[in-house]
Amino acid sequence: MSKLGLIASVLSIAGALTFATFTVSADDAKADDKPTTAACVHTEFKTELVKAACAKGGQQEAKTAMKAFMKEKKIKSCNACHAKLAPKYELKKDALEQFQKAGGK
Repeated sequence: MSKLGLIASVLSIAGALTFATFTVSADDAKADDKPTTAACVHTEFKTELVKAACAKGGQQEAKTAMKAFMKEKKIKSCNACHAKLAPKYELKKDALEQFQKAGGK
């Protein structure tokens, strides 16, 4: 009789784990449907590069575009133009001037 109880307990636990796994998988599938692109913090743009990147893919695309620009122009740090980085990416007073001198539009 105790073997039957043990088997019933094991099957109950296995069934509960199976149900929990399918429930989590369904929630993950729903989460994948949601856009994961965060919008750009700034809404007014003084550069074509960042404006286009934000329109294309939000904050992450703008960050990628600026990193590519920095690499091409051999700018070593984001802090050259930004007073603070994430989440607001505050610009220094001369940031636009530095960007333009480096060849940005």
